[in-house]
Amino acid sequence: MSLRRNRFLHLAAATCLGAGAVVATGTTALAGPPGSVQPPGGAGGHPPPGSEEWQPVQQSPSEPLYDVDWTIADPRYDYSPSGPGAEFVPLTDEAGASISRVLYGVHQGAAYRIEVPLDWNGDVVFWEHGYRGTGTTLYVSDPSYDLRRTYVESGYAWAASSYSANRYDIEAGVRSTEALAKLFDRLVGRADQRYLQGVSMGGHVIGVLLERNRGVQWDGAAPMCGVLGDVELYDFFLDYNLLAQTLAEVDAYPFPADYLTEDVPDIKAALRTPEGTLNERGEVFRDLVTEISGGPRPGDDAAFGFWEQQNFVYGVVATEPGGLDGVAPGAVWTNADTDYPDELVVPGGFVFPDGASLDERVERVAPAHQARRTGPSASVPDITASSDVPVLSVHTLGDYYVPFSMEQYYAAEAAEQGTSDLLVQRAVRAAGHCEFTPEEAEAQFLDLVQWVEEGERPAGQPVLDREVVASPDYGCAFTTPVRTGTRALYPACPTTGG
Repeated sequence: MSLRRNRFLHLAAATCLGAGAVVATGTTALAGPPGSVQPPGGAGGHPPPGSEEWQPVQQSPSEPLYDVDWTIADPRYDYSPSGPGAEFVPLTDEAGASISRVLYGVHQGAAYRIEVPLDWNGDVVFWEHGYRGTGTTLYVSDPSYDLRRTYVESGYAWAASSYSANRYDIEAGVRSTEALAKLFDRLVGRADQRYLQGVSMGGHVIGVLLERNRGVQWDGAAPMCGVLGDVELYDFFLDYNLLAQTLAEVDAYPFPADYLTEDVPDIKAALRTPEGTLNERGEVFRDLVTEISGGPRPGDDAAFGFWEQQNFVYGVVATEPGGLDGVAPGAVWTNADTDYPDELVVPGGFVFPDGASLDERVERVAPAHQARRTGPSASVPDITASSDVPVLSVHTLGDYYVPFSMEQYYAAEAAEQGTSDLLVQRAVRAAGHCEFTPEEAEAQFLDLVQWVEEGERPAGQPVLDREVVASPDYGCAFTTPVRTGTRALYPACPTTGG
């Protein structure tokens, strides 16, 4: 959406979202991302956003929009570039007997799969897949985390679409899901309740579906690692790279084609000691990234190290940034009025040897012309948390692909819209993108169903209380006690007596 950052300044004061957390000024502070959700007066001593002391704003260049000739993979088989995979057939019980019936095909330019339990309870779940890159083959797949079996064995039908386009094309996902919902009604029957569950970009699709009124009613939603902050995701990518460049004193904006191979190694070297550990400026960079990705929270240093090693946030800005090539008329990101939260990292704020502040030194970037539109014509549709159905969202704490701050933007929007009573959020102690266990995904769905059908609001955790988010056991209540993947980077949660 439009420059939403400063809207949160009055929101913090009006709603007292961060009760119990105080910064040096005595002002209540939100958990983050402080570059956008910053308390009034929290940037004392800095020039106001857009002041003459800041770098001049550079407008991102315009890029052409274009369509693609998509190829649709046969939905009867799992997709594999090397040839057809396993056939999509009904699930079976332990005796080998079918417990469902399946339907598949192509509808309005998208492949689909539908599965209906033989003892169908009358409800259906629409699974929303995540970003699939810029390849030209569209394919449909089963729900992740073994949710297919969870749905069917619990009596729920499910449906999934390939969407009618790849890239970061939210409108394609929204239109394809709405079309599939209407097709489901014709092929199977009108469902009593329609649920949404999905991951990453699919969370953005879910957020938009909930706020549209185009003939399809939704009853509850369970986004996972979702892009619930819409264009703020792209702002995070920009902020990360420009903060690194500024502190390293490497000028690499606009991002050149060889950015990842030529400039990033210089940036990293400037922020580290000869032994490879972070130097003073590197630590400032790490702590700033922690602030803009959700604020201090368990495992934040380990998550930074994990993602720095992956190089993902550097690479995503260099080529086809975030999959918007051809979808938006240029970059949607901006930091034109961002007041960076360095006072939360360095007492008095970070100052360069020549006396310049961080805000004065960071290059300033505006979106391409017409790229950051709001409303029906937006290239990246905005989400305002204005839905009228229960939403149970879950996010990993250390994700930088889609940072935890996305949950905070959505929570702040819900507070502004007066829909906080319809939002429950949970944190999982992992750093990987969408790194959930089947147990976590199943619990999220079943708890949502109970909320919708029984009116029993499930447990969750506040995401806008800085002190709560920073507590050592934050996320423990909803994290499966396994030490696989990046979960080993996090201190073990305390165990309770049996």
